[in-house]
Amino acid sequence: MRGIAAIDNISLIVALVALILVLTLYVILYHKLWHRTRKSRIPVHSGVVVVDGSNVAFHRVGKGKGKIRNILIVLRSLEKKGFDVKIVVDASLRYRIDNPNILEKLVREGKIIQAPPGTPADYFILKLAEDLNAAVISNDMYRDWWREFPWARGTGKIIRYVIEGKRAYFYPDIYPTHRVKRKHKKTEEEEEYLETSDHELPRYM
Repeated sequence: MRGIAAIDNISLIVALVALILVLTLYVILYHKLWHRTRKSRIPVHSGVVVVDGSNVAFHRVGKGKGKIRNILIVLRSLEKKGFDVKIVVDASLRYRIDNPNILEKLVREGKIIQAPPGTPADYFILKLAEDLNAAVISNDMYRDWWREFPWARGTGKIIRYVIEGKRAYFYPDIYPTHRVKRKHKKTEEEEEYLETSDHELPRYM
């Protein structure tokens, strides 16, 4: 009987240890999943985002000219979220985009900032974001600038994006802690351009 009781006690201990291990594993996995979910949506306290306009213009383009449509979609998507949007582009983009007229209009309005000729737009994007405590919208890694801007390396400040249809999606998803009321007013030309498919050209091009 004592032998049977000893076996029962050992079995009970083994079962308790197994239960503790299972519960510990569950807590660890739950914490990681919760942490990942929590980080998939982050606040931008300044309410400002800086967009890498040249990177956005050539999103999924391959060969050929960049698309002003991409810039307009990202601009509209971010403003709908309530952000103050600053778009920085290379000075040469005006010669490499499919509709320089709209680009120049956005520059005149101050919505797009052109980097000086012969200078890297990446520096101005990162410097502006640093000064304004803003998030950066780009699929660029900015590896050449990690030493000067160490915060650009894996801190959640560089927000990735994808454009699908007439919407832009961001990861991590971002939201301003306070909304900006000022928005870009689209012209009929811009509205028409957004309505055209990738296989159609608006009449003014």
